[in-house]
Amino acid sequence: MKLLLLAAIVALGWLLIEAAKSRTKNSSCLVKNKYPPESSCRSTRREFFAFHRVLFDCIKVTTNCRRIYRRNEFHSLESCRDACHYHMAEPSPPPARNGTTSAPGGASGAPGDAEPADPAAPSAAE
Repeated sequence: MKLLLLAAIVALGWLLIEAAKSRTKNSSCLVKNKYPPESSCRSTRREFFAFHRVLFDCIKVTTNCRRIYRRNEFHSLESCRDACHYHMAEPSPPPARNGTTSAPGGASGAPGDAEPADPAAPSAAE
């Protein structure tokens, strides 16, 4: 019974480690494969999935060239997305700044530094 429990713990630990490894940074997803032109490839037509660096997702690729690269050609969309999960998050632009301030609190006199008026506060004209 103890051996069965130990085997279950080892199997569960191995599965968790493998799942965590597939969600880490994988530099092979960003490698651009260089194939000869399609007109020079005489192999049978094949399909595979590869990571697209502009779309931030995996796409289906159809080619006549034989398989040269093993690391970043995936046989299914699911396996491509698992391996390239780290790179699939779209980069966000840096936060916009209103202007440059030289004094603390934004007292530089730039037009974007003025604090908005509180609509609930009584105005000086009243």
